[in-house]
Amino acid sequence: MNLVLFFNPAGRLPASWRRPGSRVEELYGLPLAVDLARKAESARFDAIFLADVFYQDDLGRDPFTTGYEPFTLMSALCPVTERIGFIGTVSATFMPPYHLARYFASIDHLSSGRVGWNLVTSSSGGELFGMELPPKEERYARADEYLRLVKSLWDAYDDDAVVNDREARVWARADRIHPVDFEGEYFRFRGHLKVPRSPQGRPVIVQAGQSDAGMDFAARNAEVVFTAQTDLDRAREFYAEIKKRAAAHGRDPEKIKILPGIAPIIGATHEEARERADELAGLIDMESGRKSMEITLQGADLSGVDLDAPIPAKCLVPPESASDQAGRGASRYRNFYEMAVRDRMTLRQLIFESERGLGHSTVTGSVEQVADRFEEWWRAGACDGFAITPVDVPEGFDSVCEQLVPELQSRALFPKEYEGKTLREHLGLDRPSAPNRSR
Repeated sequence: MNLVLFFNPAGRLPASWRRPGSRVEELYGLPLAVDLARKAESARFDAIFLADVFYQDDLGRDPFTTGYEPFTLMSALCPVTERIGFIGTVSATFMPPYHLARYFASIDHLSSGRVGWNLVTSSSGGELFGMELPPKEERYARADEYLRLVKSLWDAYDDDAVVNDREARVWARADRIHPVDFEGEYFRFRGHLKVPRSPQGRPVIVQAGQSDAGMDFAARNAEVVFTAQTDLDRAREFYAEIKKRAAAHGRDPEKIKILPGIAPIIGATHEEARERADELAGLIDMESGRKSMEITLQGADLSGVDLDAPIPAKCLVPPESASDQAGRGASRYRNFYEMAVRDRMTLRQLIFESERGLGHSTVTGSVEQVADRFEEWWRAGACDGFAITPVDVPEGFDSVCEQLVPELQSRALFPKEYEGKTLREHLGLDRPSAPNRSR
């Protein structure tokens, strides 16, 4: 299986920074980021995933919605690591395509081919860039055109363009460089990057859409798909649907890696893990969590719901009527709806699950029990691996790297050594060749 690690230096659970020894005082300093990246590399993770969000709420309460800027952090961590990949989140809605293509191409060279782009269209944050967000369907159409332009820029050089011929004073063959002349509905461009193709051809394309439009976009374009799934059967359906759609678009389904997110809490025993979970839950400001949950649950009025009682189904809109709100995607609303209605979780439990996993799957238990969950989903055809988000740092982070990964390796589910050098090689993805052009 493939394993990617979410990079949350303060821990995925927003309130976990309050634990003694959390290293929150070092947040934004380079030593903390370097320590975590090197530890992830020693565990042989395929890549570190760098999220980036723009919605703003409960400012100052917890550090989760703040974070390192992905380009800056990837550039800083490339020279202090050797094999692990870096997947940076950048919105196609807010950054001009030339800038994005140039930045990613540059870092892909600096890292010797270890970079991926998590392409998002953003459901919030327009006010930060002085713009009004286009409708969701238009954002995907625009992103599709954006990606075609970016790929054209990455492919402007043939693989054999650079010759370094000192005697002839020719660094690169001009007939092997192809300026881009692009005119679409949303973008017009003439020119090319002054950056040759990278060791892995171009950065890996990653996408996380779960709506119907998002799934179709992923099936056409993505090489890695992040997804939030909490039910095994539904995860299998999602997996099969993405692969089916990819085949319908003429792609090899085996060359798309589907990685659901998962937030484990690990203890020496199940009881110890439960105690850790209870301790972490006790750090949460439940009234702030109630307000946040009202947003997550599409504006549900939870003011009269007891924290230790289930949420009445009548308070919730049906999943098919959900919409994007304040950065909370409608596609993940179904997960919370089912936790509330199907699983009859109390409001307190639901707040903890939200704070801990943000709609992703969660698991609490001994390292063997957690590994069992990973193995069950992987063998059931629900995924090609996982995107793991440690709940707290450093204890939860260390338990993933020092206990969970070795257990998966002992079961021959994950390699003990890197078998390649580029991110594509780690993920089992082909290096894309430059377009076949007449010369």
